[in-house]
Amino acid sequence: MRWTGFLWSKTMGNMVLIQKVVGRTGTRYVFRPKGYIENFPAACGHIAGVRYHMEQRYWSAPAVAATLRGLSDAVGRDRLEWTYTLVEAPDRAKRRGEGGSEGETRTLPARWQERLLRTEEALRVQRYSWRTVKGYMAHLRGFFRACANLEPGDVTTETVKQYILRRSGAGGYSSSSQHQLLNSLKFWMEHIEGREKTFIELRPRKEHKLPQVLSTQEVSRLFAAVENPKHRCILKVIYGGGLRLGEVCRLRLADIHVDRLQIYIRSGKGNKDRYTTLPQSLIAELNRYVEAYQPDYWLFEGQHGGQYSPRSVQAILKRAVKRSGVNPHATVHTLRHSYATHLLEQGTSLRHIQELLGHNSSRTTEIYTHISSKERQRIISPLDRLTDGGGGEENP
Repeated sequence: MRWTGFLWSKTMGNMVLIQKVVGRTGTRYVFRPKGYIENFPAACGHIAGVRYHMEQRYWSAPAVAATLRGLSDAVGRDRLEWTYTLVEAPDRAKRRGEGGSEGETRTLPARWQERLLRTEEALRVQRYSWRTVKGYMAHLRGFFRACANLEPGDVTTETVKQYILRRSGAGGYSSSSQHQLLNSLKFWMEHIEGREKTFIELRPRKEHKLPQVLSTQEVSRLFAAVENPKHRCILKVIYGGGLRLGEVCRLRLADIHVDRLQIYIRSGKGNKDRYTTLPQSLIAELNRYVEAYQPDYWLFEGQHGGQYSPRSVQAILKRAVKRSGVNPHATVHTLRHSYATHLLEQGTSLRHIQELLGHNSSRTTEIYTHISSKERQRIISPLDRLTDGGGGEENP
């Protein structure tokens, strides 16, 4: 089958949130309209095994390809919006109810529960990503539990400072976690409580860490260690275009523009669209993959359809790292860092790399100038100028 790279037609209307849930009785697709869709129950009635859960206010059906085809016929495939927060699997919800953070939310006084609800609604209205909403709410639940005996108006900078000190003293509390905690508290205070900007003095000192990068030889060894053609294509697309983990999972067939050698990244970090590179050398391999696996809508789909799981991509990379013997600390994001570094070493300008990666600021992209080894390899160590390695006479 020749790659066509066609574009799917856009259908006007509200979206349908959908999620794959693994429960005690099997795996099902859970879905509900994001807004009002006329005659939605009747349109979904023909799907085999469909059920409506009145208490939770969502529908579910077996996690099979026929369910996705039925939803596509009912509302249009481009109106399915995959999410991870629509509902929790029963076993996970049970564990949290037995003592996890979600279960403990019920013990909060009503005034704090009301703040949680209003904050989450405000975050969703402002279209924060589901991952950011999840992180902010987790931090706020923990903080509100610690302040359960206080009134919201009694929370001061000193209150937050003491909470951070307690968390830091318990260990395992990184500076990035502290940043996100302060961001969540700032959002709550400024958007819900109507306070002025605060907590600036509680920001941790900025860390200057360099990302891990693989050499081109290590990248080749990594790909050679992957036998499954689908898995190999996933890793090559990430490296070949500098994609993030979530971006490769959200790629559609229509996002591959073979004629222009471009990959269209839809709703990347910061809800930004961009184009990045499609390697010429990867087209034939992608054609073979598509012909063999016949993906329906997403470029990489799970066993029962739907978006490929980010955890599965991480597992693919982990196995490849172990088999190839490359840097054991390499992650999926290491391939993105390696892409940018290798582009820089080939002479690509920082401005172009910034656009390909989707960075807001050029300062973010400039970090790769500190990683590139091309210039450093030209530097001769003083030790190499000695007559021997034991501190002998210097060369004239």
